[in-house]
Amino acid sequence: MKMKAIYVLFLIMSLALLAGCGSGGGSGSVSTSTGTVSMDIADAKPFIAGAQPDELWVVFDDVQVHTSGGGWVSLTLPETPFEINLLAFSDGLKTELATPTQIPAGHVTQIRFEIRRAYMVIYKDSPESDEVVEIDLDVPSGTLRTDKQIDWALGDGGEMSLTVHFDLSRSIVQAGQEYKLKPVLHLFNNNPEEAATICGNIAPASFVSDPPEVVVSVIWSGSEADEPYTVVTVNRESETVPTEFCIYWLVPLDTDETYTVRIDNGVHAPYEKVVAYPELGSGKSFELNGEAAISIP
Repeated sequence: MKMKAIYVLFLIMSLALLAGCGSGGGSGSVSTSTGTVSMDIADAKPFIAGAQPDELWVVFDDVQVHTSGGGWVSLTLPETPFEINLLAFSDGLKTELATPTQIPAGHVTQIRFEIRRAYMVIYKDSPESDEVVEIDLDVPSGTLRTDKQIDWALGDGGEMSLTVHFDLSRSIVQAGQEYKLKPVLHLFNNNPEEAATICGNIAPASFVSDPPEVVVSVIWSGSEADEPYTVVTVNRESETVPTEFCIYWLVPLDTDETYTVRIDNGVHAPYEKVVAYPELGSGKSFELNGEAAISIP
């Protein structure tokens, strides 16, 4: 996949875990000019095999950026450690992860997320019930450090607003009776906003499972056929009118790229639609099935 000037797709599933990497500065000269970086975090309602949590909490110890002008610098979290229920920020919502922080100007080349703990909460009855199941996710070595090479210019006095989409469907891996956290992140430089969106609506009769839900997969043309870019669940909202849904935080298509959208109710042959360049460009939204309700089959 080619690098893009404004945004980058993080596929951290294949990254090495970095042990013993502190927050100390890097090598090279230190810049005397500064810019400001802030960061938001978002999620989509995930499909997680074996469990559908009602809450999913991630505890961040640190978020760091590396610049060519000043090495590694920690961004300011609202509090430390900072705990977020990611399931509260889906359907295009996002929340602040790092407040505006002055850092040395230069090229932002890497970003690192340090995670202390992650766990799922499943309600036995209702959110008000005291009976809940809490399932810890295995985070290697207690703290997971990941980074990825990027190249975004931050000028003297400049501002950089980032959004990280924490793709829970691909980040949580079941191993026997345990769940592991292997983050897959989609990172966007929002100046300007570049993320794309695919929307549609599904006919009530297409929801045939119990509970009534379908699984929506989005496969990028550069991925393996069985390795989606992202996967989300859509629950039926009404027995009489179509259920609307959107998949947010998609990296816009480039020349000769496509997304294949697959909607599967687990019984009938899935609905499929190929969205090709330039139908889903920067900041655009694509409507499946010409806005008509999708029926499966």
